[in-house]
Amino acid sequence: MLPEELLKQAKAKENQSIREHTDLVTEEAQTLIRLGCVKDSRIEKLLIKTCEYHDYGKINQEFQQRIEKKYKFQESKEIPHNILSYFFVDEKEMDSKEDYQIVAAAVLYHHHHGEIKSVIKNKGDLIDKLLEPYKKYVKKKIKEARCYKVLADRVPDAILVKGLLHRCDYSASAGITCEYPHDFLQQDMENLLHSWQEKDSQAKWNDLQIFCQNHKDTNLLVSAPTGMGKTEAALLWMGNAKGFFVLPLRTAINAMYHRIQGEIISGDKEECLALLHSGTMSYYLKQQEAGREEDPLEYYTRSRQMALPLTICTMDQLFDFVYQYPGYEYKLATFSYSKIVIDEIQVYDPELLAYLIYGINWIHKMGGQIAILTATMPPFARKKLREALGQEAAEADFSGQGLIRHNVKVRDALLNSEDVLAFYRQLKDGNLPGKTILVVCNSIEIAQQMHDELKDCGTEVNLLHSQFIALDRSEKETLILEDGKTGGDTGGYKIWIATSIVEASLDVDFDYLFTELSDLFSLFQRMGRCNRKGMKSIEHYNCFVYLQKQGKAMKFVDDTIYSCSYEAIKSVDGLLTEAEKTQLIEEALSAENMEGSDYAKKYEEVYEYIDNLFMYEKAKKDVVLRNIQSVGVIPESVYLRHEAFIQEQLENLNKPELSARDKVQARERIYQYSVSISKYRFEACRCPEELKIGKKERIPIVDCDYSREKGFMLKKQDSVEHAEQRPSQFL
Repeated sequence: MLPEELLKQAKAKENQSIREHTDLVTEEAQTLIRLGCVKDSRIEKLLIKTCEYHDYGKINQEFQQRIEKKYKFQESKEIPHNILSYFFVDEKEMDSKEDYQIVAAAVLYHHHHGEIKSVIKNKGDLIDKLLEPYKKYVKKKIKEARCYKVLADRVPDAILVKGLLHRCDYSASAGITCEYPHDFLQQDMENLLHSWQEKDSQAKWNDLQIFCQNHKDTNLLVSAPTGMGKTEAALLWMGNAKGFFVLPLRTAINAMYHRIQGEIISGDKEECLALLHSGTMSYYLKQQEAGREEDPLEYYTRSRQMALPLTICTMDQLFDFVYQYPGYEYKLATFSYSKIVIDEIQVYDPELLAYLIYGINWIHKMGGQIAILTATMPPFARKKLREALGQEAAEADFSGQGLIRHNVKVRDALLNSEDVLAFYRQLKDGNLPGKTILVVCNSIEIAQQMHDELKDCGTEVNLLHSQFIALDRSEKETLILEDGKTGGDTGGYKIWIATSIVEASLDVDFDYLFTELSDLFSLFQRMGRCNRKGMKSIEHYNCFVYLQKQGKAMKFVDDTIYSCSYEAIKSVDGLLTEAEKTQLIEEALSAENMEGSDYAKKYEEVYEYIDNLFMYEKAKKDVVLRNIQSVGVIPESVYLRHEAFIQEQLENLNKPELSARDKVQARERIYQYSVSISKYRFEACRCPEELKIGKKERIPIVDCDYSREKGFMLKKQDSVEHAEQRPSQFL
């Protein structure tokens, strides 16, 4: 171990000595230990040792000169400090060879600059030169291969120590605590129940919620119909543990975040609750503009570093660690002491399901807990989850307790505007109760066409799909939540036309549903947007299902799944219970029926691919959970309409005196006019210019048709059929 006077004199950063930085990192480790995030005394000891040694290599003369003179790293003169730090780790201080390898591996690989093994092998003379002044403090033997092996072999303790070091190091460098106390949720849930009982003395947790509360110490595989209070059940299961709530749709995530912060959490939101998806910064900035006190940039940093007790997020923000990019251990170590809730698992395609199951397997091995709480549990997914979790999961199905909410009419025909219009006229004439109709199409083009055909019907007709600019989409999402509110006064008759983005976890409650068939999973999710609370009359049909395919929109649905779904639903007529929905899925889409399908083959292909990846084979920037490329663009008509404002924000970005927060705000103000489109749609557009944002970032301005009513459209001569692909749900 290096002498204290040397550690106090040498710099780790411009204004911080190695000792000062090391102490800050160690303090973060002690925070994790104090909060119960490190559950093993051996790991505690190894983590403290790792924190102590991780930056010793910065003591070398070349690094100190670079800090002082502020020049860039020079390969001919320097060795990355993590490699030099590795040589200071003293095996004699460890209780075993394995403990030494774990600490040495964490120190050696806590940064990843090129090929570490090659540097150690080929630059021995330079290493010796830089370490010469400290030779009595360094070891002579080189055992890098053994250190690499404990990480490459995915030894849980090695992953844990390295990941926790990353947490402590990043937080110390950012000047934020790595973990806030997670000791409030259990009491807040009790307070929620008491608030219900003040209005209704008979209020109590239902069977689902009691089941989850009684099984806090195990993994869960639970099916429960919409309206049974899965959110409360999930939070009761989490209790006072660190938690992640994974939802597939950004709109639903924002709504869940808004509800939890407003109705459940009593403490300071910025120390309790985080939002995590691709639009988090934009959402936080809007909250600040609405009068919130917290610094959105600091709040965003806490959220990104997973420092807050409860995070509401998309799957891709968590499960990208399956690619084992450099530093992936940060997330896996965090999950080792966390509880993760997965909602609406049926929306994930085989590719995403493979990532999800693979990640769940790892989290389970690391000590984290998983709860699948979903309205629909696909048999294929259940089988794979059982394999990942072994026998360590409590299972329950509450579909038999669901209210009868749906009276279904199936038509072996194309979804068409004439039927919707005729039904609307019946409503208007007072022949049927209710005022709101939701029409769900499988493709954007069909939805836009439906809008054109219904917009002059004499009532308000709105359209929602993924390809509106962010500003317009946000307004539409707010409006559909208001129009679809249970018992709300819509102020008149309303027709909403949408795509699959309304399927999952969106708290809307329309009176009637017209929908195309995609598969049983999505169909029953769409039904969940109609009579959601079960408080409306089911005397008449309220769900109309159209079986025939339109155009090329179904090319993203597995033929086996569609044909099985078609056969299962075609004879349904009348009331359909939640238990009957479950039975239809269990029989038509059983794991056995899925064997040999393209869906099952794709799942196995992706699972095998990620299982065969080598550690650090992929760079973080190259990790994409979806094999579908999209491009963020600004429609030319939108740009011309807001050109002065956009140019003003671009000028702000180039002002050196502007604060980091103001630059982020300027960037987000530009992106509110952008829309994400598929690469093949982008290639069909003319791109007259592009905006330069920062050194590397560009936003193309594309020649297309765009309106607030219909969203993005290709010029007619460039038009191609476009399905509402599920990838858009995760952006």
